[in-house]
Amino acid sequence: MEQEAGRSSKMSVLLKRRSRSETRPKDVADKSKQQSKQLEKHQEKHELQERPQESRGKPHSSEQSLNRLGMSHHQQQSTTFSIAGGMGRRKTSAELICEAKLFLGETAAGVGGGGGGAAGGAALQMMATGGARLVSTRRPITPREPGRVLYGKVALAGRPPSAFSMRYLQNEKPTPRQLPALSGTGPTTPMPTRNGALLGQSTTETLIELLKQHSGLKECTNETVQHINAILQELYTRVRKQERNFKRGFILGGLYGLVECTSPRVLLAVARVVLALRVTGSNLTGACKLIFKVARHEQNDALFHDHDVLELLIDGLGHASPLDEPEACIYAYGCIRFLTASSAQDRDDALNRNWIGLGEAIKAPLPAPVSAPLAAIPAAVLCPRKLTGQQTLVARLARHGAVELMILHLQMLNEAGATKRLTGPPLHTLYQLSAAMRALADVSQQQQRLQLQLQLACPHLIRAAEVSMGELEVQANVVRTLSVLSEDSDCCETLHNYAARIGLLLGPSCSSAGASERLLAVLSRLGYMLGNILAKHESARTQYFHNDVAMEYLLNVLEQLGERSPSSVTLLDAQIKLIRVVANMSVNPEVGAGLGNVRCLGSVLLKLLRHTSASLLQKKSAEQQELLHATLGALHNLCFYQDKQTPDSIAAPAAGSLQSLIDELSASLAEVLAKCQTAATKVELVRVLGNLTRNERARRCFCAAGGLPLMVQQLTRQAAGQDYELRTCAIGVLVNLLGDGEQRAPFLQLRGAELLSLLLRGSLEQEDWFLANIVCQALWNLLIDGQCAATLCRSGCILDEVSDLLADYLDEDRLNAGDDDDEQAGDDEHELETQTETEKETDADHDALWEDFALVATDLLERIQNNFDRQQQPQSVVRTDNDDDGDVFIEEM
Repeated sequence: MEQEAGRSSKMSVLLKRRSRSETRPKDVADKSKQQSKQLEKHQEKHELQERPQESRGKPHSSEQSLNRLGMSHHQQQSTTFSIAGGMGRRKTSAELICEAKLFLGETAAGVGGGGGGAAGGAALQMMATGGARLVSTRRPITPREPGRVLYGKVALAGRPPSAFSMRYLQNEKPTPRQLPALSGTGPTTPMPTRNGALLGQSTTETLIELLKQHSGLKECTNETVQHINAILQELYTRVRKQERNFKRGFILGGLYGLVECTSPRVLLAVARVVLALRVTGSNLTGACKLIFKVARHEQNDALFHDHDVLELLIDGLGHASPLDEPEACIYAYGCIRFLTASSAQDRDDALNRNWIGLGEAIKAPLPAPVSAPLAAIPAAVLCPRKLTGQQTLVARLARHGAVELMILHLQMLNEAGATKRLTGPPLHTLYQLSAAMRALADVSQQQQRLQLQLQLACPHLIRAAEVSMGELEVQANVVRTLSVLSEDSDCCETLHNYAARIGLLLGPSCSSAGASERLLAVLSRLGYMLGNILAKHESARTQYFHNDVAMEYLLNVLEQLGERSPSSVTLLDAQIKLIRVVANMSVNPEVGAGLGNVRCLGSVLLKLLRHTSASLLQKKSAEQQELLHATLGALHNLCFYQDKQTPDSIAAPAAGSLQSLIDELSASLAEVLAKCQTAATKVELVRVLGNLTRNERARRCFCAAGGLPLMVQQLTRQAAGQDYELRTCAIGVLVNLLGDGEQRAPFLQLRGAELLSLLLRGSLEQEDWFLANIVCQALWNLLIDGQCAATLCRSGCILDEVSDLLADYLDEDRLNAGDDDDEQAGDDEHELETQTETEKETDADHDALWEDFALVATDLLERIQNNFDRQQQPQSVVRTDNDDDGDVFIEEM
């Protein structure tokens, strides 16, 4: 970004690209060759191993330069550490490449958090090319109910209970059954014994009579449970064979006598037989209630792994309609939600208990002949993860068509809701159905190989969210499911076609006088979902921006939320997610440029910047900090497209737009930066300024607010930690500021030339070509001014030191010598044979950074030499003598 900023200013950096062999300037050959020969002689006398001793025994040259800046001892320590990164330690090429890429916005490494906060967690700073960055955030926090309940604290009119009695089934009178006459005069079949040895030889009527002997049973021993289960298992086997010589009502009459039993094994066995009879209506509802009654208690989850009750439940729901038999669907989907939703402890322990025994084998050293090939195999291939209990159940449900059935029921509910508003049990069915689908989505994210194809449900869930408008609790549940699905790449691929349609769901909240906590939760999840979609799909950004209604709804919601005092975490979370929508949308150049002239958006962002930064000064909170960073992320992207001054011939900017508030924004950023004490926030602020100061009017307003001394201060009084980004961004801002002629003289008065010389020395000593590149750009802009160049030439030492540094580090022999040392070390350690593709790519990137640096540094060196040539000849002779003294100073490096 700052490179582009430097090129966009008055200087013209490079006219042609030189190869590495051409980077040594010929017009200063005599001087440079003499210096390089002296350095070679010095290197022959002193081995590389002696350099750490020298650095410990003498003050570093960068520290000596800090003394010349007149800084305090504490400031010396801080700046020396931050500028040189601990000069005794030279950064590796990989570290420099990673830092440069992070700054350039080409890539970012980290762990994200979309998950329940996930997304947040370790915030992965997603980047996009072109000077605009994607903004990430945590998944909205959802409070979990302490137990397994259908609705918890959700208040829905006429909702069915979570606890109920099954005694009503015992009062249903089965159809009279005429027993068949006994054939022949042979002996009757003996009654089976207690151990069930003769159950297979007994008739179905006999089995039912045995069950009736236990009718009304509640408490029972383990022996009784085993006996009843043996009878029910035999009965289930016969029912599955579709015997036709008995009536369904007769069997149900015997089964319903056991519904009050306290044993979960007996209740599940009864439900299996009932579902195997392919019942419908109240009988299907009764079976679903029996299964729900068992699934309510987490300790019973293991029972569902022992038999096919879930498959039978899906078969039963396949014969049911969510409109005609909603109660059966409510309890069935509630049961699925309970069984597939992982508890917090399960999620924490998943990685510890679900790996097979190869985990220890990988830790042990592999045999020499096979260690190299196996080392290249991903750990996930060597150690396939076993499915957890919830994942196993989800896999079974998916294989049996549960997802397809849920989508079918969604379609039926949506069609009904399109003609008539859903109320009562069908509405409750939609609530439980969406919750069950969300539980499946959570499990699917934990285990990608399940392949549930939930993306097929996304369009129907969007329609369900539209149908449930006016029923805030149900709509919140549906939107919550959609927000979880938006974290999946396949689902997001489907959802991006509906980005503008999802944005229309913000409409009802615009007319709400007072936003309740539930409404704020809906806004938060809609913003989170849209932010995920816009972060991944370019077409969704333009689609959303060109939908005038969706944009109007978004602006209205942002404006209304901005007028409220931040009284709750939910409000802050909603603002964070919706600001992220703006930030990720503006990555697109067309959209970003257009958003700069949208009404009220600039005033909303400016107000958030001022209020949030002021609140953080009084009391720090994680939510306020995240909101400030999200706001700065949006400003960073929008300001990137405000690099050109708006001509007077063009119509005036829209009221409250960013273009109309450039002056106020520049002054506010200077004020916030001056008071900011957090390193991470300083980085974000300076990033915004790096884009904003590409605009001429913004540069003038920023400098009028004391911006130039403030940027110099950031480079001389920064703490360790994230200081590399801050330093790099601040130098980029200086490149832009020094493009204006009126800022160069004040910069010299602030001893800025000495500061740039110091920064150049520190970056070159670490071979940080990226940082050295932008420092050279700042020096170039400074030396464009003939008066400044003459002043620096007369002062002597600064330009001498810069030219000596550039001539030294542009020396190809010096660079090749370093490469030879690296190759020698690699041969000793057999690293060249095992060099990975990543290492090769890193080396190539390092060479590319050096080429870019050499390109700028060569022209800068030529400009310095030309400035010297313009001075009087006696002064040049004096400077040559001083250069001889500088050789000793270079040797101390």
